[in-house]
Parts: sequence; C-alpha cells; structure tokens
Amino acid sequence: MNNLRFASQLTLLTAAALMVANASSVHAAEPASPVGQNNPNQVIATVNGTSLTNLDLAAFARSFNPQQQLSRQDAVQSLVDRELLYQDALAKGMDKNPIVITELHNQKRTVLSNAAVNEMLRGKPATEAEKRKVYQEKVAGQELKEFKARHILVDSETEAKELIAQLDKGGDFSALAKSKSKDRASAERGGDLGWFNPAQMVPAFSQAAAALEKGKYSKKPVQSQFGWHVVLLDDVRKVTPPSYDDVKDRLDDVVQSQHISQYLETLRSKAKIEMK
Repeated sequence: MNNLRFASQLTLLTAAALMVANASSVHAAEPASPVGQNNPNQVIATVNGTSLTNLDLAAFARSFNPQQQLSRQDAVQSLVDRELLYQDALAKGMDKNPIVITELHNQKRTVLSNAAVNEMLRGKPATEAEKRKVYQEKVAGQELKEFKARHILVDSETEAKELIAQLDKGGDFSALAKSKSKDRASAERGGDLGWFNPAQMVPAFSQAAAALEKGKYSKKPVQSQFGWHVVLLDDVRKVTPPSYDDVKDRLDDVVQSQHISQYLETLRSKAKIEMK
C-alpha cells in the first residue's frame, strides 16, 4: 500500500534519533549564495536612488529555498523587485499599519532569536562523546521492531465493522481483502503489506499494529487519513540498530538540539516569567 507509507520512508535511525530534534530548522544549512567572492560593499543596482550592494544580495539570498538554483542575474533581479515593492509599500504608508508593525516586531524577534542560537552553536559544536551518548540512548538502546501485517481498507466505519463481524464468524481475511479493500495494490496479495517499521506508516496504523498479538486482527476499525482499516498482524521481529559509524554524521543535529534545549533552560532559570 504505497499511500499508507510516508513518502520520506523514514529510517529506523530517524525514528529513534529525531525524538529530540525539535529545533533543527533554526540552524539549517544556508543555501549557496549567488554573491560569490565579490566586494560586499560593491553597488550592484540602484532603485530610485537607493543603492543595493553585494551585502544586501547575500542577506536576501539567505531567504531562498535551498532547492532553488538561481543565477546571479536572477537573484539581483529578485532583489530589485523586492526593493520596488518595499518602496511602494512605504509610499502608501503601509509601515504605519498596526498589523504590519506587529509583524515587523515579530520578524525582528525571530531574526535575533535565530542569531542568538547560531552564536551559541558556533561556540559549542557536537563532540564525539556527546554523539556516542545519543547513539547509545536513542539508537543502540532502543528495542526496535518491524511488523508484518495485512489490512483491508474501506471508506466508512460501518463497512469496517461489517468486515470485522464477518471475520468474527470465521471469514477469510485474505479473501475479504481481495474483494473489499480499496487499496488494490495490497488487495491482490490478500492485504499483505510486507515488513515495515512503525515510522514508515501513518501513526494510527502503526499504533494499531503494535497493539495486536501475532495472528490477531483489530476488533475496532482503525481510522487514518486514507479511510478505515481492519488490521491483521502476521509477525513481529526485532531489528538490529545501525552501527555508530553508519549514523554518526546524522547525530550532530540531535546533539545541537539538546544544546538548544539546555540553552533555553538556562535562560528560563535566570528569567522572571509570569504566565497569564
């Protein structure tokens, strides 16, 4: 069942290690800049008398999507277009709009908050000892499992309950899957989804499979964004975690997220905070 599996096909490592990676976007890698090695103060364009420099272009480039591959010419044109819109907004007094003022204050706080985090991280890189500790706690120390399951997918809870009633009377799961399941890819195999780890499936489905005993089917319909499932668990097996060398390069973000959490905890301990 292709649509039941997440497109990202999360690895076992990701399932274990990303439990604490809540702030990686703060220090995500910056996209390649179209500025090159030019003089940062060099004027590259003027718009109604306002000079735009390589430094302006470099700052602007940091807002690009990392997947964008803009030429320098396209990047400069985008910078000029933004300046035109900015000047037009000022001419219309939009900088006096209360909503715009609030948004500008919010953006300022976001930029400075990210700067504070990035400054802290530059002085505190992930050490080998920290990465090995995360590996032991979040990867090697986890009891990882894979499941082999079948399912029947229908459009309504009523249909799913009718299928469960038929199974309770001795109905054949594979035959029902072949005739009733709207997931035709798995239906041709009697509903068989093969082996999967929980992170590969939508949460509701994974939780239902993990709660079953081997050979048992769900007594209540399982709802997901794809419809209503009846799940049968065929088998369970333990999975050997990946080696440290295989995943160490991916542990930096987890350690850095821990550094961010510790940094925030220190700030909270020094601050006077009143929740209202």
